[in-house]
Amino acid sequence: VGLRHLGDNRARVDRLDSRLSYQTRLKARSIRTPEMVHHLKDIRRCDEHDDVDFRDENELKRFVRPGKWLSLNAGSVRLLRVNVVSTGIAIVLLWGFVIWGLVKPRYMNNQVTEWKTWITYNFTWFYIGAFNAWIIFLLYVAFSKYGKIKLGRADEKPEFNNISWFSMLFSCGIAVGVYTLGVAEPMYYYRGSHNLQGRGDTPTDDERAQQALLQTFYHWGLHAWGPYITVALGLGIVCYRWNMPLTMRSAFYPLLGNLIYSPVGDIIDAVSIACTTFGVCTSLGLGVDQIVAYYAALQNKTYTALERLDAQTATIIVMTLVANISVVLGLHKGIQVLSTITFSLGLFVLIATLFLDNTWFLLNSVVQSTGHYLQYVVQLGFRTDSFEQLGIEFGTNNLLWGSNKASKPDGVWSGPILDIMNNAQALRTDYNSSTMPFNYRTTFEAGPEWMMNSWTIFYWGWWVSWAPFVGMFIARISRGRTIRQIVVGALVAPTLFSFLWLGVWGSLGIKMQRVAELVLGDGTPNTDGSSSCAAWGYDGNAPNSTAAIALANDGYYAVACRGYPMLDIMAPFKEVKEFLWGLLLIGITLYFITSSDSGSYVDDVISANGLANPPIGQKVFWCWTEGAVAIALLRGGYEAGQNALGAVQAVSIVGGLPFTVSICFMCTSIWRALKIDSGDADICHANLFSTGTLDIFDLYKTGPADEPSTARYTFAERLANYAQSIFAPFVGIFKTCESLFGEGSVLAKLHGFVNFSFFVLWLVFLIVSGSDADYAWIGWTFYVFMALQISFIRGSVRTQHNIYGNMFEDFFGALVMYPNVVSQLHYQSKEPAPSNDVYRKPVTAA
Repeated sequence: VGLRHLGDNRARVDRLDSRLSYQTRLKARSIRTPEMVHHLKDIRRCDEHDDVDFRDENELKRFVRPGKWLSLNAGSVRLLRVNVVSTGIAIVLLWGFVIWGLVKPRYMNNQVTEWKTWITYNFTWFYIGAFNAWIIFLLYVAFSKYGKIKLGRADEKPEFNNISWFSMLFSCGIAVGVYTLGVAEPMYYYRGSHNLQGRGDTPTDDERAQQALLQTFYHWGLHAWGPYITVALGLGIVCYRWNMPLTMRSAFYPLLGNLIYSPVGDIIDAVSIACTTFGVCTSLGLGVDQIVAYYAALQNKTYTALERLDAQTATIIVMTLVANISVVLGLHKGIQVLSTITFSLGLFVLIATLFLDNTWFLLNSVVQSTGHYLQYVVQLGFRTDSFEQLGIEFGTNNLLWGSNKASKPDGVWSGPILDIMNNAQALRTDYNSSTMPFNYRTTFEAGPEWMMNSWTIFYWGWWVSWAPFVGMFIARISRGRTIRQIVVGALVAPTLFSFLWLGVWGSLGIKMQRVAELVLGDGTPNTDGSSSCAAWGYDGNAPNSTAAIALANDGYYAVACRGYPMLDIMAPFKEVKEFLWGLLLIGITLYFITSSDSGSYVDDVISANGLANPPIGQKVFWCWTEGAVAIALLRGGYEAGQNALGAVQAVSIVGGLPFTVSICFMCTSIWRALKIDSGDADICHANLFSTGTLDIFDLYKTGPADEPSTARYTFAERLANYAQSIFAPFVGIFKTCESLFGEGSVLAKLHGFVNFSFFVLWLVFLIVSGSDADYAWIGWTFYVFMALQISFIRGSVRTQHNIYGNMFEDFFGALVMYPNVVSQLHYQSKEPAPSNDVYRKPVTAA
């Protein structure tokens, strides 16, 4: 009877779950032990606690380990409020890079460019897959039951109205790039001799024009906003619902727990500051190039390469000074006002060009291109150019991991397959051996293998490197909005507005190019999308034939032969053009400033561990750090004899890779946070592992930041077991399997033997790979199977002990840090397994 009565009470509690607050539900389920929630002691949910004022330094210190917080005053003036560890790491990274770029610019540029190429060739699949996963994850969360969760209290209203919110969102997200590449990018695809298969049909020039706009829309569409919103949700949920500091490490609290206060959290914040700075510098480099060009057009000036570089450097210095003023004024007085002004200016120029030209053609193009995007976005979104990039393996720039040899003395990178091909072709007598092997792209009519390197992966790296900055900024301005509002508003609205912007200006560029070809061409179809600038009467970027000059005097150019087509598309508007050029100059300058001050604001908040009002001197320091990095990158590219923007573009990909990995983990953290916040029983009432896989980074004493940490096992015990797990993982596996299948059981012995075999074979094949490198890959295959076995055992342990997790986490942990996982399993095997989980298993009367 008692058990039946207990079951009835539990059923009644479950019926009330949807109407009770989170903390009340936990109290009502007193018979259950919410170990996961009790473990995350720093959760102070906004609906159960008053808001925390993180302008209060004492409140913030609860989230910083003793010895890491530096508070320095000069009399009554605040000088510094920083986490010295994360800030120190970020400063060393950034200013070390600046010094490297100024002392050895050529070497720096070459190295960064090679890193960029290596990352693109080897991790295209990862970038493409991750971006698609983020979009799917965001849409699922938005339209699930979690979409109604608000960043803040249930009755809280948004801090900014919709217009201000959207203008700040768009300004900090993509605005500088649209000014820079809004015409140049579609024109590059339209008349760049690219055979872009798989991106829509190109049997006619009309389809090629459509393909050019489609590819541009893809780069600036939903995928561009995916990393931003993911970071925004990760921060917003934890910081505004759980009252934790607005700093990047907080987003990982649901996943890492108290480890965010350890060196792991310091590295997360330091990498976020570095990524933010590199990402902003990419936009600053592109923006300053346009500012100088617009100013030169208004003054009818021309610059040499060195003069242009000096002008860009001076512009960065002046704009950084102005950005300092905006940062000092703060979010409401500075950034919000500037964002609204710049957004309005851009919108004015956009609408003006729409009215001044063929309005109906432009609207048709925008609608049609949007339809093509919706039709092809899945196909484009998963395209990695796998067969185009296959040609890399057959060339002399083979940076594919595992398929190339050491660099030859002449700096050429090639793989064994090229040597095989060269040796075989030398025996042929029916062809001239000097022309063989034949060109891969010509032979198979393949598209450009560098498309991902130059465009798509550059964009993805750029967006990711901006994610800490834009994501935190979106979180900051989105308080009081629901997850569904943020995903729909920040994912769909900016995308559609970008399509209008890019569609209008890109179509104007294509229209102007066709005007030029009708007058200056020979009337034959342009079947390959090539540009014949000399035949069209152009020398470099300037018209030099009588017809080309006459056409230019009336405002029409062969845009494919020009350096700054954004100015050219407004040239037909006669006297109005200089007015529009002036607005463009003001608009991109202000966008430059808003990007700089927004990035500085985010760097400053992260370095201050989430302090809401850091000292002004820190804000100024981060502003100038961004300016210095941008100058170093521009000068590095120039000194290397390349396009000054080359190093700027390369560093965005290099800086974006580590944060791409971080955002993938952040998705897991967001999911856990949503389930915990909603009181989902599968996680709130799950047990925990007795030890953590990453405890070693906190010297095995992981605890809250403001409390002394205790450990169940001594440091010597943990370290000794960790060493055993490295060199003899099969011992820990056997002990764990005994706890699963019984002491001395056949299955335990079998698992121990299998693990021993995989481990030994892995090492043996690595050793013998000295005679033949292929043996190493056989060895690593055995290693993967060992990781699969460990992940299976970990999943079984989680089931036995009712520990929340999933098989992907199990496999990833076993693959990248098997000693940590084996050690964790060894200690968990010492814990008694629950004899009867009355929550998960319905109790019935005997």
